[in-house]
Amino acid sequence: MATPNRDERSVTRTYRAAIRLGEDFITLEETITLPIDAGDDEVQQAVDLGWKIYRAQREALDGQVATVREGQPATPAITVRDPDSPASDKQRNYIATLQDNLSWSNEQLASYAGEHSVDLVTMTKGQASTFIDGLKKLADERARYTADSKARMVSEPAPDLPSQPASERQLQALARLAQTRAVDLDAETERRYGVASDQLSDDQARALLNEWQSRPARPNGRKPEPAL
Repeated sequence: MATPNRDERSVTRTYRAAIRLGEDFITLEETITLPIDAGDDEVQQAVDLGWKIYRAQREALDGQVATVREGQPATPAITVRDPDSPASDKQRNYIATLQDNLSWSNEQLASYAGEHSVDLVTMTKGQASTFIDGLKKLADERARYTADSKARMVSEPAPDLPSQPASERQLQALARLAQTRAVDLDAETERRYGVASDQLSDDQARALLNEWQSRPARPNGRKPEPAL
């Protein structure tokens, strides 16, 4: 092996990405080393190669995780004893913990409960169990969105421009869809993304539009808006 010339100067850049695959987290790392006088074409070629390796690793790991999970036994359904009896203190404490995880105020929790026809004072064990499942799903969605956002910030080169805000047309479409589904738009975006509806990014608005357009509207509601 040839001994490197001490006079040869180089620049090394390492990219690390923390990626969530279902309930698992993995860390990928790519290091690119180029001579200090490398041209734009050499830099771009190195970056393209790094992304090609990253995508191949990601696809391989996705396949491995899917294979492992297919071999796991199905989780048995949880049966609630005495579903018509009052909610237990353990259930109420768990609801309070999930409320903290979501950074919700008491008003936000009460609003969500009202949308699901749950009385937080008189709810039964069965109602509390279903209510907890819904809160856990929202908390998981929030955590997954946060983790994915951080992974993109680490693994992707910084863009020249900040994330584009949602357009006025997207916000109007969301408002109409929320009305047909009897949903408080600002409360929903606060739960999912931690921001008011007028602070949504373009990607967040698109994701919410796509999800709501796939759900049936109320019988007396308008037809879903076209995709933007």
